[in-house]
Amino acid sequence: MESRTSSQTAIYSAGVAVTAIIPLKALDHSKQRLAPRLAADERRALMATLFTHVARVCADSPAIASIVAVVGDDAGAALARDVGVASMRERGGGLNAALRQATTEVDDDASLIVVADLPRLTGTDLDRMVGAGGPVPCVVVAPTQDGGTGALLRRPPDVIAPAFGPASAAAHLTAARSAGVRAALLATAGLAHDVDRPADLGSPPAGGNDHRPHL
Repeated sequence: MESRTSSQTAIYSAGVAVTAIIPLKALDHSKQRLAPRLAADERRALMATLFTHVARVCADSPAIASIVAVVGDDAGAALARDVGVASMRERGGGLNAALRQATTEVDDDASLIVVADLPRLTGTDLDRMVGAGGPVPCVVVAPTQDGGTGALLRRPPDVIAPAFGPASAAAHLTAARSAGVRAALLATAGLAHDVDRPADLGSPPAGGNDHRPHL
């Protein structure tokens, strides 16, 4: 994993550093629900653009101490390398298995899973996400517009298992409460607007971040 200097290390309570985990499935199989609007090469290019944006926002954020991308193919590994982000390959079993795999490699005090398809993501969103963390143990869930999860903060990094998929925001909150872990819900536009359906295309992002895809 790529580490920042001590002056850039995220601290939301004294001495707490955060690893960002960005999942990126095999590019040739990404965003298939957008097929009514985009050809395969367009979907691949869109996913590369979205991932690059999210990775660069994480890299620019003082709220993040280290970053790792969990990639599904060689193209994803090359893309992560081009952006300057460390990567590890999925070993099979789906998204949540890949995220559990990545979590075992986290050396920092907390993990922040950030999905790769957030065109409106800003550094302020990450600051707010990390800042919402509280006493150990804790979980912070940022829901997407359709009830999924745009980001998941966990301290310790494996305090609950990832449960990404339909209605995952509620599933993560339930898992935290079932484990007796403090859980918070954080709603921001940048973490809520993911790109999964044709209706999500063509919506211009707010603000002026240079990295931001114009969707």
